Amino acid sequence: MTEPKFEVLAELRQLAERTIDHAEKAFGLLFDAARRSTAASSESAALSEQVLAFSEESLKISFQHARRVASTTSLLEIAAAQSELVKRQIAGAEHHIRELARATASNIQT
Repeated sequence: MTEPKFEVLAELRQLAERTIDHAEKAFGLLFDAARRSTAASSESAALSEQVLAFSEESLKISFQHARRVASTTSLLEIAAAQSELVKRQIAGAEHHIRELARATASNIQT
């Protein structure tokens, strides 16, 4: 059985890439602003920075996924990309939960 190929115009793929680039830049600015605002409050700055870093990492993975999907030519490629995304998200969430639990426990002890 042959897999059907996507017939997507190059212009549409380019538009998707530019849109992803713009969204990534906008979120970068958002995270920069959030970091500046949390830096003023030193009480929870370390935990806030960690939460922001985890969120930024998660979005980076999502943008990579979006770029990969925008360049796919088949449903199998999309399925593989989606499978990889979910695996990376689960691994990242597990790591973030452990680190946040550790940071929260150390804040409670101090």
